[in-house]
Amino acid sequence: HTVEIGENVRVKMRPVELADSEEDYEESNEFTNEINSIDDDEDGDEGEEEDEEEDDDDEDGEEGETQANGSSIIHATPRLASLSDPERILKVREIGNDAVWVLSTAKPGNGVTQIRDSSIDTYWQSDGGQPHLINIHFLKRKSVCEIAFYLDYTQDESYTPKKISIRTGITFHDLEEIKQVELNEPVGWVSIPLHAEPDPLDDDEDENDADMDNESESQNRRRKPVRTFLLQVCVVSMHQNGRDTHVRQVKIFGPRSETEFTMRRAPVVSGKSTFQGVGMSQFSMIR
Repeated sequence: HTVEIGENVRVKMRPVELADSEEDYEESNEFTNEINSIDDDEDGDEGEEEDEEEDDDDEDGEEGETQANGSSIIHATPRLASLSDPERILKVREIGNDAVWVLSTAKPGNGVTQIRDSSIDTYWQSDGGQPHLINIHFLKRKSVCEIAFYLDYTQDESYTPKKISIRTGITFHDLEEIKQVELNEPVGWVSIPLHAEPDPLDDDEDENDADMDNESESQNRRRKPVRTFLLQVCVVSMHQNGRDTHVRQVKIFGPRSETEFTMRRAPVVSGKSTFQGVGMSQFSMIR
């Protein structure tokens, strides 16, 4: 008899009687093992094809993170790296205390103090028509690389923001949108990185950047932090078509300078002092 196992694979079978000797028994086992090995190879090929299809689906999903209208989908995380990751803390710092915060509307007892007290149990609640605004004014031009919100859909439900727009400018009259994100029932920290094109007003930095020919350096230059006097957070819409909004915490981060980065590192690395300034060299050795 001829049996088709797979494409272009045929096996000729013959009737086998009960094994009368050990040799017949071993021969029948060898034939069975060959059949099983062929089946295993076919299952392995099918598994590889399924894995390739899953990889393609994952790539499509990653590309789908950007909506057709240009907004990005941001997912919430239980911890904020800029507050908990030691390596990240060496590179950025919270600059919210350097600014003046103004809200478009607020319920009594649910204002700026509540979104800046580092407690996720308190919140800002708006009290007026949409959109709801958080205006962050800096006394001098600041570099901003990230803004983060703590939101809790399980407690706030229809008060939870769904679409947020980030705008920057010198005054209210020249604000430009640099980022728009959409949220899907967030519970935790929502971190929004902020990057901008090189600013022609940055004379020193632009002169140095003009000499960079390396592609990776050019990419880093394009992703430099936003420099602004005014940062506006616009809550465009809420979940379930809610009217007012709840925002539990807002943190804003800027990059550390080279001096700050060096000073926050360990004072001694491999037995050598990292202090470079004359004023701090006296602390390079402990007697």
